[in-house]
Order: sequence, then C-alpha cells, then structure tokens
Amino acid sequence: DFLQGSPSTTEGGERLQQIGLFGSMLGLTLALGVVVFLSAVHRGRRDEVSVLLRLVGIAGALAVVGAAVEIAGVARIGDLGWTDAVTDASGAAPMMRLLAGLLVVLGLFDHSVPVDGGASDADDEVVRWVPAAASSFALAGLAIGALSFSFDGHTVSKGPRVIHAAVNLVHVVAAGVWFGGIVALVVVGAIRRRRTQSSAPDVVRFSSVASMALVGVLFAGVLMTLMITDDVGQLTSTDWGRTLLVKSAAVGIVIALGAYNHFVVVPVLEQDAGSDPTDASPRATHLRTTIAIESAILVAVVALSVLHTTASTT
Repeated sequence: DFLQGSPSTTEGGERLQQIGLFGSMLGLTLALGVVVFLSAVHRGRRDEVSVLLRLVGIAGALAVVGAAVEIAGVARIGDLGWTDAVTDASGAAPMMRLLAGLLVVLGLFDHSVPVDGGASDADDEVVRWVPAAASSFALAGLAIGALSFSFDGHTVSKGPRVIHAAVNLVHVVAAGVWFGGIVALVVVGAIRRRRTQSSAPDVVRFSSVASMALVGVLFAGVLMTLMITDDVGQLTSTDWGRTLLVKSAAVGIVIALGAYNHFVVVPVLEQDAGSDPTDASPRATHLRTTIAIESAILVAVVALSVLHTTASTT
C-alpha cells in the first residue's frame, strides 16, 4: 500500500470529500430554508429577524468550509494541486458551493416592514422580512448553491442530463425549504419561550409551505430514482439502494411527526390561543419537542444524502 499509494490516498480523499459535502450541503440547504421562512412564514419581532439573519450567515460560513474540504478531497483523489483541483471538472460543483457560501456570508440585510403597514420602528413591533436589493449577492449565492448539486453525483452520470439536473434542483430546493424552515421554527420557538409568547401562528403558516415542499421532495425523489435504477432489485442489492431505503425511512418518520403536529397539536393550540396566547402550556412544549426531533432527524437525512450521492449503483 505504501509503495502503490493510490488505494489509501483515494479512500482518504473520498472520505474528505464526503465530509466536505456534508458541511456544504447542510449549510446551503439550511440557509435557503431559513430565507424562505423569513420571507414567506415569519411574522415577529425585529430581534427574531436579526437572529435568523445571523443563522443564515453562519450557514453560509459552514458552506464555505465544507466546499473547501470538498476541494481538498478532490485534490487528494486526483493527486492534484489546488489550482488543478479547482479547474478540474470534478471540482466544478464544490467551487460553485464555495462561491455560493462566500456570497451568502456577505449577508442578507435587515429590511423589515411592519405587518400592519405602519411606519413605526419599535423593537416589539410585529414585522416581516422583505428581500431587498442590498441582499442580492446573498440571494444569488443561494441560487448558485442550489444549482451546484446538479453538477455532481449521479445527476451527471444517470438519466437524461438536463431533465435529471432540473429534477434534482427541485429536490434540493424543496428539501432546503423543509429543513431550514423546521430549524427556523426551533430557533423562533426558543426565543419566544423566554418571553412566554406562542409560536403557533408561525407553525400554522409553515404547515402549508412544508406541505408544498414535501410534495416537491417526494415527486422529485421518485423521478430521480426511476432515472437512476435499472430494476427494483437495485434497492436492496446496491449501496445506493440500501442507503435510499434508510433515508426514506428517516424521511417517513419526519413526515409522521409533521402530520401529527399539523392535524393534532396545532389545531388545539389555535383553540387555546384566545384564552392563553403563550408557549407555556404542555401542548406548546410538546410541539417544540417534536419539531426539535424533526430537525435532528433531518440533519441525519442530510448525512444520508451525502452517502447516497456518492454510493455505488452497481
């Protein structure tokens, strides 16, 4: 092994690439989902907006570090220098993710407007975040990051190239909206718990967004599976298929938890809101717990997605 060098070097490079892909995928999908949550779901105080914007910046930094580690893995696999690694075809996707992360780190600017249409600037005012021109670089970074996943993995080796890339883009965006939104709910819930304020209204608004994202995840996932597999037997006879089954089981658990919250917990909280609009009730605590579990499982799903992307289909 020492004289040949290549087997251990390749294994180490692939592991490094997987670790980096986990970081960049986690960071970019989280940032994407939190931004959608901010613009489409969240209605709250300015300090909540500030915390969520900082979370997007942290996610962007994670994407930068992850992409750099990915490129190091590519360099090690191909025994390349950094210059060659970033210009090699296998380095195109991580370079896109590196650029995307850097643009996101530049920051989303706090352009919040009052929900009631007033002009007040009070800290306790209910506001909503609106994308503005000052945030264009970060928003462009999110778009580049989402597109980057169409330039590596099985997207470039299986099925019709353009169609598979488009379906993969839908899958990544929908998954990011779902994952980032749930993490944002955990963060907002933690902030409001200290003020004994209810986060149920945001949960209700997110339910409809999450439902659409779930449809996108499942629809795109099924299409990609059909494009990649030649027969059903590959689901149990290959690393790719077995990883897909484990990943699907984890997603199924999250779907079950989300359905339980949507149909059982949230309606009761809405009924209680008139008499006790706080997050102090046992039901509210239960909701926060299940959402936190959902977010933890989805982090595991991201890790499984990395293994799934790099797994063999033979």
